[in-house]
Amino acid sequence: MKAYKMTAYPREITVRDGKKITVRPLAPADRDALARFFLALPAEDRYFLKDDVTSPRVIESWTAQIDFDRVLPLVACSGDEIVAEAVLLRRRHGAYRGVGTVRVSVAKQQRGQGVGTALIHELCDIAADAGMEKIAAEFVAGAHDDAIDAAERLGFIRSAIVHEFLRDERGRPHDVVLLVLPLGKWYEWAQF
Repeated sequence: MKAYKMTAYPREITVRDGKKITVRPLAPADRDALARFFLALPAEDRYFLKDDVTSPRVIESWTAQIDFDRVLPLVACSGDEIVAEAVLLRRRHGAYRGVGTVRVSVAKQQRGQGVGTALIHELCDIAADAGMEKIAAEFVAGAHDDAIDAAERLGFIRSAIVHEFLRDERGRPHDVVLLVLPLGKWYEWAQF
């Protein structure tokens, strides 16, 4: 499997409100900015993440020694402030070697501006270039409906729904929605 091609970064994008945002790989020097970004996310957004992003230990582990062979974290920055973060995870062997997983978090004030969609687009391009076959993303119904809509507009397909799989902070059940993007389809879509 090819390594990720990172020569395109940093890259500047223009979001819907006309602001310029810089997209680049996460760097060890981003530790404090990444911690501030996650602490500023609404508690209900952080609740559904698989890691405790308020823990200095978690942030330190993510930024201290980034294994770009297994995980590709991208950040979107406005000046020195991180306004979105996205990750592409992959396995290098076994049955999952051709499948990547993406996760995206966007600051509340940047939502609806296309930042998350741009980051997913970047990660799909990188995954396709690295020879991956599919990208998967998990979303929590009721909490991530806008993200589900955005992923479906990019060509992701609802592949499974696990009913009442998670509970929110109030104990209410939520479905988990698995969306998958076949990267052969991405190549066709992205060419236009």
